[in-house]
Amino acid sequence: MVRVPAASTHQASAIVVVRDPVLASSLELALLAGGMNALLYDPAQGLDGLPLEIAMTLIVDGQVLKPDPAAFVAGLRARPWDGLVILVTGDGEALQTIFSRSHRIAVLEMPFGGADLIAAIRAVWPDEA
Repeated sequence: MVRVPAASTHQASAIVVVRDPVLASSLELALLAGGMNALLYDPAQGLDGLPLEIAMTLIVDGQVLKPDPAAFVAGLRARPWDGLVILVTGDGEALQTIFSRSHRIAVLEMPFGGADLIAAIRAVWPDEA
């Protein structure tokens, strides 16, 4: 489902890829409250078909990226796509170590608030959010 306000911008759009429908809805609401557009993408459709051209932020559950989040991010960059990747995980420390020197990667450890999500996006896209 895509909700796009008339004054939408590329940077103010995010794709949400999580298995848990409650988490997906919460992330969507946080994005909408932050003035951004959200596209909920079902991971069962396969991650190769992500419509990255419509957004500059991808929010993805670390569990979807098993067994290797680093390979997934490398695949995104090879497309090429240089948007912000926000990894939602229960083990933030492990992913922080893997991506400590990576460009436009944020790791949010659950539980976190909607304000944390918006702050991570605005850190990269301050004028668009």
